[in-house]
Amino acid sequence: MKKRLKKILIINILLIFFDFLTKQLIKHYFYKIPFFKIKIIDNFFNIVLVENKGIAFGFLHELKGNLKNIFLIYLPLVIVIIILLYLTYVKKISKLSFWGLNLIISGAIGNLIDRYFYGYVIDFIDLYYKNFHWPAFNLADTYITIGAFLLIFDALFSKRRNN
Repeated sequence: MKKRLKKILIINILLIFFDFLTKQLIKHYFYKIPFFKIKIIDNFFNIVLVENKGIAFGFLHELKGNLKNIFLIYLPLVIVIIILLYLTYVKKISKLSFWGLNLIISGAIGNLIDRYFYGYVIDFIDLYYKNFHWPAFNLADTYITIGAFLLIFDALFSKRRNN
């Protein structure tokens, strides 16, 4: 168990650090020039600065006070703790589920850090085609999305293995 916990901590610290570093770089350079964007790939990818006061796609941004804290801070924190306990104490877990859950933890903590210190999440990846823009996101969001896909993939194919 100690070996697994050490691995979990190393993975999450590295992923959270990389998320934090990219957000700090964007925040530092973009606050000097408001409404600035960097075109990386024309008609596909920009770097921007968006202050997301909600969760995915700005959902729940209108919540106030305790209700906002419950949904944007306390609930994700409880979920992270439950996942950490599960990862630490479950005897057998597939590699896909192990990595998927670690990615979800890292992403959730990365965004929780922003919410705690700034009251919003720093989003900066802007994917688009012509006039259609996907809502801006960050590395933590990417971790959560990839983690969820790994869990779904594992659930679909582990069921086949058991039959």
